[in-house]
Amino acid sequence: MKSAPYFISGIKRLQSKIRLSVDALQHEIEDELKLYKVINEEALITNQKEIRVVGLRRSGNHAIMNWLRKQHAGEVFYINNACIKVNPFRQVYKEQVRKRQDPSIGGWRTDNIERWRREAKGDFVPKDCLIYSYEDQPITAFSDRTFERRHDLYFGRSKVRYDLIIMRDPFNLFASRLRANERGQTVDDQMDFMKVKSRSLSLPQLWQDYAQEYLNETNYLQNIKVPVNYNRWVLDRDYRSQIAEKLAMDFTDAGFNDVMTNGGGSSFDGVNLNGKASEMLVLERWRKFSTDERFKAMISYPKIRESSTKIFGHIPGIETLYE
Repeated sequence: MKSAPYFISGIKRLQSKIRLSVDALQHEIEDELKLYKVINEEALITNQKEIRVVGLRRSGNHAIMNWLRKQHAGEVFYINNACIKVNPFRQVYKEQVRKRQDPSIGGWRTDNIERWRREAKGDFVPKDCLIYSYEDQPITAFSDRTFERRHDLYFGRSKVRYDLIIMRDPFNLFASRLRANERGQTVDDQMDFMKVKSRSLSLPQLWQDYAQEYLNETNYLQNIKVPVNYNRWVLDRDYRSQIAEKLAMDFTDAGFNDVMTNGGGSSFDGVNLNGKASEMLVLERWRKFSTDERFKAMISYPKIRESSTKIFGHIPGIETLYE
């Protein structure tokens, strides 16, 4: 009977959701009990520096995080693509547990499960720099008061906190995401690069929201804001030096030419130019999709062109897209 496998699969999904709900409730109770202690005790500094990275996928997030990590000396720890409004150490630890139970589960996470378990429990290892990123999240999510109240519980207390917001011009960003979809370029070959982590916003709408935050037209990021223009980061060594200075790092430019393997590397070049990242034509991707109707629909979203010009200036050839 053909329907039987689907019925069994549905039951398994329901069981999984129930387990997740029970776990979530247990974590809520556990966190509130711990929070009382954290608030009423003078906790020691865990992180000398904390950098929260926010950006849209295919904006150079992994390349820039790798570069940041290599600019900093001492104990540097980073978490890639964290889930919003949850303890990121707990999130990764649970992923590790699932991997050990099912080796077929892929992903980039480290195998140092004991370290993740300690951090998830709040037994933090002192760090010179903690770097963690969020991808494709609504910009409004970063001003959640409940999550901020639990910051020290989840991350440990930080001496200084930065919000690094990465922007790539919409034309090359949209082209890269379309190309990534064509290549099926994800760990599981199922992720849709046209989707974002919002039920109400499309990719162009979310790009516009990020642009407004970058331009200080909104102010959802409450830490020391460091805007990063990916186009300039790729082209201008002095600009990279300025970013390092803003983050109180000793600039070496180490890691700039690395091509990260996360998500399969570049949408167009994969990892073929590792060690030669500067040779990738990352500012010319849009030309491959200039006649694509999906691409044209995205760049026609109101204010996209205006905001792009404010951030990136004139991009040669883009005017032909609007003729």
